[in-house]
Amino acid sequence: MIKELKIIILTGLVMSLSACAGNQQRPPATLESIDAALDEAGAGPDERREKAPASISDALLPEFNLSLPDSTGIDTEPRFDIKVNRADARRFFMELVSGTPHNMVMHPDVEGRITLDLKNVTVAETMEVVRDVYGYDYQETRSGFKVYPNTMTSRIFKLDYLDIKRKGVSNLRVSSGQVTEQAPSTGTGRTGGLSGSGVGNTGGNINQPGGQRSNLSGSSINTESESDFWKDMKSAIQTIVGNKDGRNVVVNAQSGIVVVNAMPTELRAVERFINSTQEVVQRQVILEAKIIEVELNDSFQTGINWSALHDTASNRFQANQTGGGSIFGGSNVANTSGSSGDLDPGNLDQIEGSAASAFGGVFSMALNIGNDFAAFIELLKTQGDVQVLSSPKVSTINNQKAVIKVGEDEFFITDVASNTDITTGTSTTSNNVELTPFFTGVALDVIPQISDEGNIILHIHPSVSTVTEKTKNIGISSSQSFSVPLAISTIRESDSIIRARSGQVVVIGGLMQDSVSDEDASVPVLGDLPLIGGLFRHTREVTRKSELVILLKPVLVEGDQTWSDAVRSSQDRIKNIRNRR
Repeated sequence: MIKELKIIILTGLVMSLSACAGNQQRPPATLESIDAALDEAGAGPDERREKAPASISDALLPEFNLSLPDSTGIDTEPRFDIKVNRADARRFFMELVSGTPHNMVMHPDVEGRITLDLKNVTVAETMEVVRDVYGYDYQETRSGFKVYPNTMTSRIFKLDYLDIKRKGVSNLRVSSGQVTEQAPSTGTGRTGGLSGSGVGNTGGNINQPGGQRSNLSGSSINTESESDFWKDMKSAIQTIVGNKDGRNVVVNAQSGIVVVNAMPTELRAVERFINSTQEVVQRQVILEAKIIEVELNDSFQTGINWSALHDTASNRFQANQTGGGSIFGGSNVANTSGSSGDLDPGNLDQIEGSAASAFGGVFSMALNIGNDFAAFIELLKTQGDVQVLSSPKVSTINNQKAVIKVGEDEFFITDVASNTDITTGTSTTSNNVELTPFFTGVALDVIPQISDEGNIILHIHPSVSTVTEKTKNIGISSSQSFSVPLAISTIRESDSIIRARSGQVVVIGGLMQDSVSDEDASVPVLGDLPLIGGLFRHTREVTRKSELVILLKPVLVEGDQTWSDAVRSSQDRIKNIRNRR
């Protein structure tokens, strides 16, 4: 009996160990594929290029001694002086290449007379001057020059751009809302309605006859951006060449082809315009943002003390705040008086006339913190508990809106209508409601404009919203009423235009919020006793003050290395998250 019991116990132990071994978590193949993709994307062009073995390279390309002859004996392009007065154009071009290694081919329609006096020039320089002054277009080939007459001609240009029309709208509104009321009518219709919108206190007179709308005072910013590239391109080219004497512009947006029929001088102007436009619109920027909420300590209830956030060890940045000021005094309270700061991290000294300014305690800051925000976030932790709400990264091209939205939409009732049907002799009342989605989460839209010097002008509109539900009783008549769940929206957002350099961190702060919550405390064990447990419990009201800080770093894309750095940064973040598990 004892022997059989031992066998049963040993069998159970073996089965348990086998189950434990089968439940061990193995590294999923997905993580390995992600690492491989990030390694490949983060490698530079030279690293991605596969190299042949040394034996194959030696066989294909044996060693040889590359030596250039003495350059002192090489004849350079001959230079000469030329002076003509009303010379025949055909004879001028033919005599120009006489005694030179260049060839000349002229169109049969080339005619006219040329007058010029040039010294110490080459054939190519002379051809360029004649083209600019007299309009004789030419094409330089390996064998020589082809000359065309100064007449109307057609030319095809190639542009690389999407065939889309894009429109963006950004709104920031601070108003007390609006209220609408419909008067009763016979037949089937709406006998009463109530709708409201806005941020702030809702009120007003709803006894407006004839369905009038009552608008209350407030302020708003409405920013619109519209991009119709091909329409604007065609309009600009038509302005350059005009429409006289057969001049015409044909644009095929689907193939990216532009055909222009104009004079050679006008075609060269169109070419310069297209090249400049394509260079500007294809500039690209990577936008990295950190949306941070700081729950302030008791010593910083008036807001973050930006004057105290100074890394004295490395002297890497300084902060300046516009507006605000101290109401309590003391060393832990920011005490600024409308000072402004330079936004150039390489030149942290204060300058006059070129710094950003704002109102209501909103500030500007110059940061030189390297490739991440960790050092700045660590300094923020000295003044409160820091929570990163969102850390988005997006890229966009010049003058195109980029929108980042993280959260959820929930529907709430925003309009209630009562319909009464009295056409059949009996009164029938029905209620209609209108649902509208409300967003809870973090949203950020940015529009960059990139200059030739690498400076970036940004329109920034961050928003952090929280929507809760509150039930209200709405009376339809003296004897009828119903409860409606309405939305209460708490929003912290700003709308500003700033100027920064590539790699510079822009900081937006001063968005504060008070929150009140109930906190329960009890004596262990005794507080859970029935009947008398209430004697050992108490509830207190806790007020918390928090400030929203938005960090935004634009990085101008200047080649493959910029993308490789961005991929490596994302790869490091993924590894850090994995190591914390």
